[in-house]
Amino acid sequence: MEQGEYDKILEVEERNWWYRARRHLIAKWLRRRRVEVGRPLEILDVACAAGMSFRHFAEFGRVRGIDLSSETVRLCRERGIDRVVQCDAQRLPFRDESFDVVLSLDALEHLPDDAAGIAEIARVARHDALLLVTVPAFMFLWSPHDVAFHHHRRYVASELRQKLSAGGLAVRKLSYYSTSVLPPVWLLRKWRGATAKAAVPAHSDFFLELPGPLETLLYAVMRAEIGLMDFVSLPFGVSLFAACERAR
Repeated sequence: MEQGEYDKILEVEERNWWYRARRHLIAKWLRRRRVEVGRPLEILDVACAAGMSFRHFAEFGRVRGIDLSSETVRLCRERGIDRVVQCDAQRLPFRDESFDVVLSLDALEHLPDDAAGIAEIARVARHDALLLVTVPAFMFLWSPHDVAFHHHRRYVASELRQKLSAGGLAVRKLSYYSTSVLPPVWLLRKWRGATAKAAVPAHSDFFLELPGPLETLLYAVMRAEIGLMDFVSLPFGVSLFAACERAR
């Protein structure tokens, strides 16, 4: 991620419709698993960025975080979060079967070797652990947003399923989401790609200022999609979600 994006992300991660919807999706699965296990969960957030999982998912158990960037560690410490380790997600510094839940929220696309990252996620997960994965979808949506975030790729569902399965994970749920917003996002990113100037650093479109009512509407649409995902897997979208267990 570009240096300037780290400081900006703190400004938007709390209120942005997309981040809020992703937190709602993850919290829904964590709440179910907390009830199933009957005790606080040991949770690992792989590539924890600004550390929002510590604030929003701590009700479900004890959260640990890792990230490759020293900026992440700085931001987390400034917020009083000290359970973050600076390390490579392709070589996690934890023992086998350490966690009840592993979160990989828009992390795999940052890894040069995503297969190694998936294998590490499987290794540190307990035999009955829940693995929650989100990634960006469809290379035709590639834009300056991906450049700013230092992405290596975007995924399609069949590719993600194959890679998760090859890494030792059994996929329980696989669905696109951000389905309703795919057409406007595609138009926005094509426009940004066409008008981007080579001399200007790439930046994420998460930081575009939207009117409050539009933020509220987009979040409501995403909440409705997430509710629908309990019953069906959505056929396309800006992002992909997978809920997995370790393969037996």
